[in-house]
Amino acid sequence: MISMSEARHYYLVTPLAYTGAADAFTYHSSSPVPTGSVVQIPLGRRSSLGVVTTELPKPDFTTKAITGVLDLPPIPDYLHQLAEWMSQYYAASPSSVWSAFLPAGLTKQRRQPKSTEQAVKAQGLPTSPLSDQQAKTLSDIRQSSKTAHLIQGVTGSGKTRLYMELAAEALSKRRSVIVLVPEITLTPQVVAQFETTFGGQVLTTHSKLTEAQRNQIWRRAVTSREAGQACVVVGPRSCLFLPLHNPGLIVVDECHETSYKQDQHPRYQTLTVAAKLGQLTGSRVVFGSATPGLGELFLARQGRIEHHLLTQRFNQITHSQAEIIDLRNKDLFKLSKFITQPLYEAISHSLTGKRQSLLYMNRRGSASSQVCGDCGHVTICPHCQLPLTFHADLMRLVCHHCNYRIANAAVCPNCRGANLRLLGGGTKRIEAEVERLWPQARIARLDRDSATLPHIKAVYKGLRDGSIDIVIGTQMIAKGLDLPAIDTIGVVSADTMLHLPDYTAAERTYQLLAQVSGRAGRGDRPGRVLIQTYTPDHPAIIAAATGDYLGLAETELASRKALRYPPYVYLLKLTIAGKTRDAAIREAEELASRIRQSGLEVVGPAPAFIETQSGTFRWILTIKSSRRPPLVTIAHNLPGSHWMADLDPANLL
Repeated sequence: MISMSEARHYYLVTPLAYTGAADAFTYHSSSPVPTGSVVQIPLGRRSSLGVVTTELPKPDFTTKAITGVLDLPPIPDYLHQLAEWMSQYYAASPSSVWSAFLPAGLTKQRRQPKSTEQAVKAQGLPTSPLSDQQAKTLSDIRQSSKTAHLIQGVTGSGKTRLYMELAAEALSKRRSVIVLVPEITLTPQVVAQFETTFGGQVLTTHSKLTEAQRNQIWRRAVTSREAGQACVVVGPRSCLFLPLHNPGLIVVDECHETSYKQDQHPRYQTLTVAAKLGQLTGSRVVFGSATPGLGELFLARQGRIEHHLLTQRFNQITHSQAEIIDLRNKDLFKLSKFITQPLYEAISHSLTGKRQSLLYMNRRGSASSQVCGDCGHVTICPHCQLPLTFHADLMRLVCHHCNYRIANAAVCPNCRGANLRLLGGGTKRIEAEVERLWPQARIARLDRDSATLPHIKAVYKGLRDGSIDIVIGTQMIAKGLDLPAIDTIGVVSADTMLHLPDYTAAERTYQLLAQVSGRAGRGDRPGRVLIQTYTPDHPAIIAAATGDYLGLAETELASRKALRYPPYVYLLKLTIAGKTRDAAIREAEELASRIRQSGLEVVGPAPAFIETQSGTFRWILTIKSSRRPPLVTIAHNLPGSHWMADLDPANLL
């Protein structure tokens, strides 16, 4: 830390601490301070870190002195530009943006960490030849005049191999590479592949690192930049903000994942930020997925990003058409109320053949809607065409989008049966059932409750070496993992997310089912996929079973165009947290009225999916617009800190 005294130079500094007032303040320094420097500043009665954004002429008011400059290189210009753009584009405070860019604990004195891992020796790119489709896609990307590319490849088609080929090309030009993965479960596998290829040039970060470890990764990136050394960074969305040397390639793997939307300040969409970063640095940007989002498909059709298809698996084994099991058929529940007889027999057959099985259960919809166990009927809102959610405290079905409500019926309005059920159930409950049905099987469970990095690595190792027979989990196991011994995939209930009251429910259901189905048949034989559902005739279920992505996409895009949802309009979700329900509703209605007077379409107010949280009542307004600037203006001018704005929300729950 370098001490400062007599003022000579004046700078606009953005504090990392939230002030609730101005975004930046003027300070002075007795010595020049480069733009982008991280400095220590007085902020009221406390001290804060800040980022020097602009040099100013001498003001006509008294200023405080910068008390210290951290012994770090200035933040590179491209990140400075990205921070300014994010603050404006997402109506986010500069302090929240810079806090996302910089690691916590920069001023702490830390001992030099001892390395316990030996550096992996780089072995270079795999020697196996590319498939014809891989070679064509790689050639097309290299020859394209566009910088943004969408690789839509079926599971097992070799997208990661293409990433490594493009990374090697960037590194040969001394340009750094960013590879984003959505889940910590994918990190060990992807890191192993890249480390085998590029050795010590690979830096890894993920959500389970300590503050000290994150700080160390950030400083290693700084050191590499100062030395002019290109590197490969593998990790979550925050990798976009590392100060790297000359970025040249940005890969967003499994680009359809909702975890790429940051749900805390600053609330940004990773794909959009990656595209902007690519523009600022002249980097090639590659989005990869077997089931890309409809937004990305829409952009590809408009010609704004280049679309590449990989339709064949690298092992030449075709995808098996999934079997749809109708949960309304009571004759299928002979041994269990969760595992039907066909699924039981398939898992038993895999166990006999010393092969593995995967049971998928999506807990995200555990408090969603009611379904009729006889006919599969789900009551939807007549205005929004979204499933109504059952509220036990109200004994009513409520639309969490427009607030339409009806009394909870005792019998199904479609078939008059009295077998109405709440969807849901947890992985622990399924694990207990599996232990009862197959007491001799070696079982592992992987979900948010058990997702420590050592446990993830142990489960992955057990699946690879054959010491696990059945793995049970949520969407953490549904994507990206290459597990060649898995023969049987069982989806315990495909309905839990399908009937969430959100316009993306069908798209997300298809993506999850297609991804989890893709874990089968990656070895030397075709796999078997069984999907248990109360709604076997739903288009998303049928499309997932048959692999008809484009058919579902056409249907969903037509529906969204008619109902005015993205990608045809922009959305702003406003959430108010009130001390009482009446206060929240009253203020939400007042703001909705003012916004409607400006000519914008407002839906709601309606209760949030989880209405009561931390002693407050949360109600939502959804604003639609064919232009984004009016929504940004509203988000910038909300009446009080009890309002929360989310531009381009991932969902409307």
